[in-house]
Amino acid sequence: MPYQVVTNDNGQHSTWADHQELPAGWQPTGFVGSQQECLDHIAQVWDGPGPRPERAAGAAVTNVLTTDRIRLRELAPAEVTALLEVLESGAGADGYVENYPLTGSGFGARNFLTRTPEELQFGFGMYLVSAQPDGPVFGDIGFHRPPRDGAAEIGFGLAESARGQGYATEAVTALTRWAFTQPGVRRVIARTTTDNAASRGVLERAGFRLERTEENILHYVLRLAPDLPESEPMRDDEEERAALAKLGKVRKAGGDDLAFVPGSDPLRRVVRDGKRLLAYAQSGDKEGVEDPTNHLMYIVVHPAVARRGLAERLLGEIREHARAHGKTGMVTGTPDEDHPSVAWVRKHGFRPIGHHLITRRDRGAAGADAPDGFTIDVVDRADRAAVDEFVELATRTVAEAVMPGGARMTSDPDEIRRDLVDENTGALLVCRASGPALGWLALTPLADGEEGFVLAAQVLAEAAGRGVPAALLATAARLADEAGAASVTAVAEEDGQRELAEALPGAGFLPVAGRTIWFADVDPRP
Repeated sequence: MPYQVVTNDNGQHSTWADHQELPAGWQPTGFVGSQQECLDHIAQVWDGPGPRPERAAGAAVTNVLTTDRIRLRELAPAEVTALLEVLESGAGADGYVENYPLTGSGFGARNFLTRTPEELQFGFGMYLVSAQPDGPVFGDIGFHRPPRDGAAEIGFGLAESARGQGYATEAVTALTRWAFTQPGVRRVIARTTTDNAASRGVLERAGFRLERTEENILHYVLRLAPDLPESEPMRDDEEERAALAKLGKVRKAGGDDLAFVPGSDPLRRVVRDGKRLLAYAQSGDKEGVEDPTNHLMYIVVHPAVARRGLAERLLGEIREHARAHGKTGMVTGTPDEDHPSVAWVRKHGFRPIGHHLITRRDRGAAGADAPDGFTIDVVDRADRAAVDEFVELATRTVAEAVMPGGARMTSDPDEIRRDLVDENTGALLVCRASGPALGWLALTPLADGEEGFVLAAQVLAEAAGRGVPAALLATAARLADEAGAASVTAVAEEDGQRELAEALPGAGFLPVAGRTIWFADVDPRP
């Protein structure tokens, strides 16, 4: 049974069965293996009870990559030494198939052990290859050195019993895909001999092309999207915005209408083939969100040029941009029905941190009665005091709310007034119990036969668990029916707005879609 290494906010580490739901307060680290491998990994990265200490340069956590069939686990320096000792002793070892390690494994291990501390760069080491989920090791793959001048060189080898089954191609593909998401890597190179037909076949099936021959040595190279144009700055004109929206709809991806903090330096790049928009990437500080450590990012690639390395190339640009701005994380979102994007973010090290439930209530849908004990006021926009109270209430709840990844919405009263009052003419609702305001809801304008939206609904922390969202939603449903609106759509973050999410069905709002929020480290280090 596979296990995973988990950690909490105090930096403590533990193992947990991979298929079981994590207890509150614990998060996955991304390392998966047998229980003993997880314990060994913890010994490398955690020095015991107490907060996680600062680590010296070069003492990086090791990387783990998985595919449907195999697992690649990067070795720490001590494990490389142990592997070499097994090879030199000539004796077998538990967890390895017969006739592994290979002679080539020794070459790779000795080369690794000559590295300087500065060359012990996360992910660019030596990996063991095994079958999923916890089969014996039957090969190795890795990098000769960290990237240099945009290029990283790989080598690989499998025990004879594992050859001819596509494992080597799968391992090379997984490792090169990961390499291309790292800053500055534009080429992966490999060398083999003219008489090694098996290695030549692996490289060619993984997309490598023969670049040159020197005596009996063949030099292969794999470039990021070599036949596709480089990215260029996004134009801020009507034609470009229309093209972005069109591509976003084709991919059901969104991210084409991002608004970044004025005066910040977002990355906004597109890839064009003449006038045809092939892809776009956006990343930066989202307007209305306070997040000092993470950038919000989106990459959208046209299906006609998918699986050609273009998204990886753009992700590399986003990582470089984030690092240059002192960011340590990247946050993105994918519609649940967009299966290619969900698979892509998982393959590139993103993990889910939140989920938005998207619901819709059609006109006349049955709903529960509002709970007793509450009064719902529809704010009179001509009443300045009532509007000021609404803005103050919204500011308080926004300041209390925490978004997935730890970000917070900007709790600036002027921005809240602009977004909810000045630029929106829909109904503003305030929920009370014996006078004090406890929560609020903002609707877009409701019209006969048209679709309406709940812009936002929030409750003061002190009023949690009292049924305030249910009272607000019941009134919103009534107003929508009275106006003849065809439907009303509402969104709730299932963890951060659990009470709202649970109240939606009772007001006639049924799930129609979902959107997962993902996080990845810019530099996955401890």
